[in-house]
Amino acid sequence: MRVDEAMEDASVEAAVSWLAESAATITELQIELSEIAAPTGNEHARAEVVAHWLRTAGCEVHRDAAGNVLARRAGREGKPALGLSAHLDSVFDIRQELRVMRPGESSPYAEGITVPPGELHGPGIADDAAGLAALIGIAQAMASASVVTRHDVLLIATVGEEGRGNLKGARHLFARREGKALSGFITIDHPDANVIVNRGVGSRRYAVEFFGPGGHSWSDYGLYNPAVAMALAAQRVQNLKVPKRVRSSVNVGVMSAGRAVNAIPERAAMEVDLRSESNGTLDRLERDLRKAVAAGQSEELAERPSAAARWEMRSIGERPAGETPETEAVVVAARRALEREGFKPQLTASSTDANAAMAAGVPAICVSWGGRSGNQHSAREFYAPAGRERSLAAILRMVAELAGLTEAGNGRS
Repeated sequence: MRVDEAMEDASVEAAVSWLAESAATITELQIELSEIAAPTGNEHARAEVVAHWLRTAGCEVHRDAAGNVLARRAGREGKPALGLSAHLDSVFDIRQELRVMRPGESSPYAEGITVPPGELHGPGIADDAAGLAALIGIAQAMASASVVTRHDVLLIATVGEEGRGNLKGARHLFARREGKALSGFITIDHPDANVIVNRGVGSRRYAVEFFGPGGHSWSDYGLYNPAVAMALAAQRVQNLKVPKRVRSSVNVGVMSAGRAVNAIPERAAMEVDLRSESNGTLDRLERDLRKAVAAGQSEELAERPSAAARWEMRSIGERPAGETPETEAVVVAARRALEREGFKPQLTASSTDANAAMAAGVPAICVSWGGRSGNQHSAREFYAPAGRERSLAAILRMVAELAGLTEAGNGRS
């Protein structure tokens, strides 16, 4: 090994040590970020704070047209860049209290609960404030230890990952040259430190509406009822057959109708979620969904004919399915880095910003923010940072290898 190679490897180890020594500082940063409201579509305030911290790590930072924060850490040879990301938005609306409760404090989010030692409680404390803190912490560690990579590292804080955000920020990035040119993409967005997500679960979401003339429950009894048509359709939708060989699901998640108990509704609506690891299966489930809705409508019309009755279905969200083969460098590097930190890597499927990268042909995975956490997407969310530094060290090693710094990354043995 040349002297400069030894120095490079030493800088990675110094950065890993910095992460361990700065564990408390990273946790305080996570608390700061989680207490800044960032509902999907309104992430600006949190984005500005993330941008500030990435600038302090020596990155060139800007916001793109979608609102993503893009911070470039220059390498010796520039492009192609490796992407490392976390998402800015949370599932909580602007009215939700976001105060983080520390050990010994009474939690306002769960009656009778005192926060146990070593835990933090608060909406969004893990998903994805922990990912954002990891993103910034890794950038700061690399700056502190003067880690120099061959290729650029693009640190990305995305908007619109959750729910109806429909992966807005990631889809925007990967629809453009800067995203498509990435050599690989790692997003930090799940709780299990052993898991590498290399398969993207695709989803399609629809709003289905039924319309009729409406009327009085007594004087107009016998008229076509959109609520009944919706109920009949929902029953059929929920009973749709999904393939056994490809994991898939169908769910009627939201239903609404009517304005009074003594009125026949003029409108009824439901929202349906289809998921699968196969885009082809999603195509089939969409066709089956339309047939099921039409059948429910026909059954109600057979009992109560109405020329005014109609139904409509529109898309309210879509996430493409995809897969990064386990032989791809990004998966191999993740396995190696996790094993070095004592984890037992497992490959699985989920739905994250990595879906958008996979759909664009960019090798992508999702990894854990580390520590211990649970109750994501509820006000009872908690996070325990103990051991987080091992996960951050693993991610830093992945970045170092894939951006062309370590022996494995340079193809040396």
